[in-house]
Amino acid sequence: MTILVYAFNTAMGWCAVSGTDGRIAELRLPVSSRELALLEAREGNGTQYVETDYDFSGQADSIAEYFTGKSVKFDCDLDLSKGSDFDRRVWSAVRDISYGEVVSYGDVAVSVGVPGGARAVGQSLGRNPVPVIVPCHRIVRANGELGGFGCGVDWKVRLLNLEHIQPPYRRRDGES
Repeated sequence: MTILVYAFNTAMGWCAVSGTDGRIAELRLPVSSRELALLEAREGNGTQYVETDYDFSGQADSIAEYFTGKSVKFDCDLDLSKGSDFDRRVWSAVRDISYGEVVSYGDVAVSVGVPGGARAVGQSLGRNPVPVIVPCHRIVRANGELGGFGCGVDWKVRLLNLEHIQPPYRRRDGES
């Protein structure tokens, strides 16, 4: 299978998106150079990656706009076939969390019908191939602590700060 890879510059560095049939399957967060973005996008399971000038129906522009600190609602087709059914349910629920909002891992577990499944939600979010589009950085522990992030906790803090979310990380209604 051939995967298309598109690298583009943002206010925070170079990103890359990859996918097939116009659907985004992976997003790599900003790095220092175009070459590094392409290299990271090509890491994987031996699939053939081909660089393209196709910007996935303008989604690269939306992603770049997000990295300027603007609220963006990503309306793009995703290929999340590498995830399990549970992963896809979690990612779908998280995709609906608004810019500048946070919810707890437990809240997400309840929303996907698995009360008590906060740890499983966290593990699923660690496999999220499209951070920012599926905004897993907006998920925190019930006590307001950060929790983990597949791209590193430093990135989680940067993304929350970009959205003007400051510690303690509490839902806007004041609950954790």
